[in-house]
Amino acid sequence: MENFLPPSFIKLIAGVFSACSIIAILCSIKSAIRTHAIRVFAISSIVALALFSENGWVYFASVFIIATVITEIEFLQNLAAIIRGSKPYFDYKLAAQGDASPTDIKFDRKTSKRSKMEYKILNTLWTKQVNKFPDFSRVFTFTIYSNSIEYPKFCESVGKLMAEGIVGLTSVGQYCLTPNGFNYCKEHYTEFGSDQWWPEETINENNLTKVLEKTG
Repeated sequence: MENFLPPSFIKLIAGVFSACSIIAILCSIKSAIRTHAIRVFAISSIVALALFSENGWVYFASVFIIATVITEIEFLQNLAAIIRGSKPYFDYKLAAQGDASPTDIKFDRKTSKRSKMEYKILNTLWTKQVNKFPDFSRVFTFTIYSNSIEYPKFCESVGKLMAEGIVGLTSVGQYCLTPNGFNYCKEHYTEFGSDQWWPEETINENNLTKVLEKTG
């Protein structure tokens, strides 16, 4: 009988979570509660494995894994932005929430031209988007290294584009054109110039023609 007794209280709790995970996966057979049952199964399984491992790093990792199951995607985006030190993301959030001053989020293009960096960002996103996903079924994404000499100016410029709704930030910290940004580029791509990242990849003229024809 002693062989069936858990060696410690932690192992006992791990066993309880294991039992919960088994019950949850059986309950997932019912479509009405399937979504919630799978979440309970995932959480219980992760907690059980973490407790059985008795390893601090596993405990730490399990917290973030569980967070992806039970938290909103916005929380995870904020967490990723904090870890990456992504100033443009928080500039965008402030603008979107109405917490930035009007001078930070309003841009009168009649009196103020875009910076060279803004054009470089737009030209890169536009060129790669047209070449790779001209139907906008997927989006091309990129970022630059934080140790690049261009990074400070990049952050300032991409923050402005995000505040305008032209550029968006993905959950993995990369930047892409929004639907509004894609339409903006259709109308203004001739103003972008030639400067871009990966300049050896020029725009595909056939794809560009299809994109512009679709606009009409």
